[in-house]
Amino acid sequence: MRKSVAALAVLCLLAACDGNPLLVEEEDVIDDGTDEEDGVETNGAGIPTVLSNNLESVVYDPAARRLFVTISGLDGTPEAVEYDYNSAATAGLPAGHFAFTQQEDALDRFFTGIVKESSDESARAVIVSDGGQFNRFFWGGHYERDGDFDPPSSGDGPGEGQVSYAGDYVGLDNYSGPVPPQNTDPTLQPQAPGRVVGSAFVNVNFEDMQINGSVFNRQTIDNPTLPELRDIVMIVTEISEDGTFLGELEFDNGDDATGNYGGIFGGNNASSVAGLLGFIPDPDDPNSWETGMFVLTQCGLAGDDAALCVEAAPN
Repeated sequence: MRKSVAALAVLCLLAACDGNPLLVEEEDVIDDGTDEEDGVETNGAGIPTVLSNNLESVVYDPAARRLFVTISGLDGTPEAVEYDYNSAATAGLPAGHFAFTQQEDALDRFFTGIVKESSDESARAVIVSDGGQFNRFFWGGHYERDGDFDPPSSGDGPGEGQVSYAGDYVGLDNYSGPVPPQNTDPTLQPQAPGRVVGSAFVNVNFEDMQINGSVFNRQTIDNPTLPELRDIVMIVTEISEDGTFLGELEFDNGDDATGNYGGIFGGNNASSVAGLLGFIPDPDDPNSWETGMFVLTQCGLAGDDAALCVEAAPN
C-alpha cells in the first residue's frame, strides 16, 4: 500500500544536515535478463545497465506532471509506483527540472526522482535515487527520445556537422542529503539523497560520430558546507548509428573517475541531447556515488544556453 508522506518529504529535503551518518556501498548492477546492444548490457528500455542500475522503467506525463517509477529498490507497491510532485525540492533546481519524492513511511527508504524534457520536447531524462538505509542504496537513470535519430548534415563551414550543446546538470548523491529527524534508533533511519547542480557542455562531430565534454561547477545544494566538487570530463567516445553513446569519465586533472556517461540525441537535426552519468564523486570514499543527468539544446537553436554557447559556432 502506498501512503502519502508529502509533509515529511518537504521536511527531509529542506532540513539542515551536518554530515553523512550513512555511507553506503554501490549497489550491484541488476541483471533482469534483458538484451545486449553492441556488446553492452542494457535493461528492458535499452539503457546500459551501468547507467540504469536498479531502475527498470519510468513513465512521465509532462502535461499532468506525473511520474511512475519501476525500480528494484523497496520504494513501494505496486511495481510501478507513482512518486509525488515535490514543489519544495523543485524550487532548488534549475528551470525546467521537476522533482518527485516517495516514501511509504518514516522508516522506509526516501526516494527522489528528477525529470527534465528538452525545450523542443523531443528528448528527456530521469534520475532516481534514495540516500541509503541499512548499508545499501538504490539508484538509476533513464533517457528517451521521440522519433528516429536525425543527425545534421555536414559541410565545410564552422558548426556544419560539428556542433555544441550546453546547459544545466543535475545529480543525486548518497551522502550530502539530510536525515529526517525521528525518535528511533539511528540504525533504522533512512537518508534522503543529496541534490547536486552544475553545468554541462559537449562537443559533437556528426561526420566522425564522436562526442566529448565536461560537467563543471558542481555543488551540493542540501549541504553547501561540503568542499567544492571536482569537475568531470566525459572522455571522447563513439556515437552509434541509432544516435546513442556510452563512454567513460575522468576528473579534469586526468585522474580516473570510476563511472560512465551515456545518452541519446533527439529532435530535428539532433537539436537536443539527453544524457546520464553514474560515478564515484569522491575517490577517497569508494562508497560515495552520484547519478546525474543533462538535457541540452544545440547551441544556436531556440532554447540554447546563451551564456555557455556564446563562443560556440552554431550549426
